[in-house]
Amino acid sequence: MAEIHEIDEMAWNKWVCSRPKSVQELCRKFPPNRLYKLRSTGHRCMVYSYSEDGTMTVNVTGEHNVVLFSRAVFGIKPEDLTECEPPAKGEMLGEAMTQDEAREFIRKAYRNSKP
Repeated sequence: MAEIHEIDEMAWNKWVCSRPKSVQELCRKFPPNRLYKLRSTGHRCMVYSYSEDGTMTVNVTGEHNVVLFSRAVFGIKPEDLTECEPPAKGEMLGEAMTQDEAREFIRKAYRNSKP
């Protein structure tokens, strides 16, 4: 599959070797310079962080999907990720709301839901 960005292999390997074994395994199976698809939602995502409990946090953004807003999703299990290709040329991508717009929408909804 295609790399979505380059990483410094020496620095990456040095960092990986300094992590706990459970994290090292995730790093080797799911490098951060690849694009993955969440089986449960179909969203394309990028690994953001690795956890010692064997899960990862991923970023779901409008760069590779059509989403209401970009977000980080934690607790992702390895079996829910498969490496995938970038979006096809001309595929619709983007975010409907910026982070500030999403926050304002949530604030208004919360204020309006109070009895």
